[in-house]
Amino acid sequence: MQLKSGCKFVVSASINAEIAATNHTLCTTDEIKYLGNGVRIISVGDFTTAKLEASGINPFLQIVDLKTKRSKNAEYTHVEGSIQIRNDPGTISHDMFELIRDILQQGKPARIEVTGEEDLAVLPIIYYSDDNTVVAYGVPDVGMACMRVNSHLKLIVNDMIERMEIECQN
Repeated sequence: MQLKSGCKFVVSASINAEIAATNHTLCTTDEIKYLGNGVRIISVGDFTTAKLEASGINPFLQIVDLKTKRSKNAEYTHVEGSIQIRNDPGTISHDMFELIRDILQQGKPARIEVTGEEDLAVLPIIYYSDDNTVVAYGVPDVGMACMRVNSHLKLIVNDMIERMEIECQN
């Protein structure tokens, strides 16, 4: 993947529609515990992360933006030691890709707090994760979904990434 600092992948309307049309598998925390037994669990979204933690699941990687669409009254707060990153809505920054790659390669659990939007972080997570990694994420107005990374899913994500426009700051 050829991308440099200051650049970002822009998710087109057609790719966004593909993502939205995905048949999300809704999961309970018990199902995620079962699926994640012996493998990494990664959470994307504040509500999802909080729900997993409340059930005793401590995701290897947590990606949050300290807000949620699900509840206007919910308040999420900064956790000391979290890694701060900027990622604009509708995009995936070069820095987000690199940070996710580095955390997964180093094997050290982490929490990323995003200024902007974290939803699309699922794509670089799948791109860089080992097979069998369980990814839990929120589906707006639907619930918590999960998936197990496999080679077929990686091919789909790689194809999407290859079709994304790249914007760079000059």
